[in-house]
Amino acid sequence: MQRREDLERALLKRGFKRDDPQPHECPACGQRGVIKYATLNAQIGGRSIEWCHACGVARSWRRPGGDEERREDPSFDLATFLA
Repeated sequence: MQRREDLERALLKRGFKRDDPQPHECPACGQRGVIKYATLNAQIGGRSIEWCHACGVARSWRRPGGDEERREDPSFDLATFLA
């Protein structure tokens, strides 16, 4: 398993930025460890990721082709995405 620092560095290298500086409560573990990251690419839409630094649960949403509505990616795996 990759270290949290390595995963965060990989997110930043892929163009993601922290979307909100304050951690939020994680629905999985109840800790205030969820950090939100986002990127926007005019050609492919955007992606946002919510990743709990306490328990490791990550969720992702896409805005395909610039659609207004976000769609959750139910099969999202952070380590695989960043590999």
